[in-house]
Amino acid sequence: MKFFSQLVSFVPVVVLGAVGAMAQSSDVVITAIGGFTATTSSLCTTCNNLSILNFLTSGFEIAQGLGNITTAIASFNAEFSSTTVAYSDAVAIQVVSVLTTFVEVQQELLNIVISKHSLAAQFLLTAPIAAALTLCKGVIDTFFVGVIALIPTQCGPAQTQISAWNATFTECITTYSS
Repeated sequence: MKFFSQLVSFVPVVVLGAVGAMAQSSDVVITAIGGFTATTSSLCTTCNNLSILNFLTSGFEIAQGLGNITTAIASFNAEFSSTTVAYSDAVAIQVVSVLTTFVEVQQELLNIVISKHSLAAQFLLTAPIAAALTLCKGVIDTFFVGVIALIPTQCGPAQTQISAWNATFTECITTYSS
């Protein structure tokens, strides 16, 4: 069973790492954001299924899953280029649409992680989760900067999503840092 949960985490990292090599293409950026969303959604399911009965043996999957998301996005970040031409408004609207979904799923994950804080504290897992959250936030912040540079015509709607994400992420990190 653990094989499949690790496979679900590993496959997006490999696929998205390969996709990162062509990050200048709007189709690739949109597909990558969709992949990050799917990976986050999978971690939501994993975290949602954690309980007092299985947290001791499976609670580490929160930090591990955050690490997988961080690795995938960091690989993709390396492919952003300042020479890439900004996308047209029509494409920028599509990017904001998938970015909005990504932010919503990320917020769902963060709220689930917040709800598991008391379990994490009982099993001394708050520090590894806080560390994983901090690393993840830095990488996603860099990702957002790269995406914003590609969609200047839709900067306002994208910034609205990023601000909402930042508020939830800050709450989660604060919860795990206390």
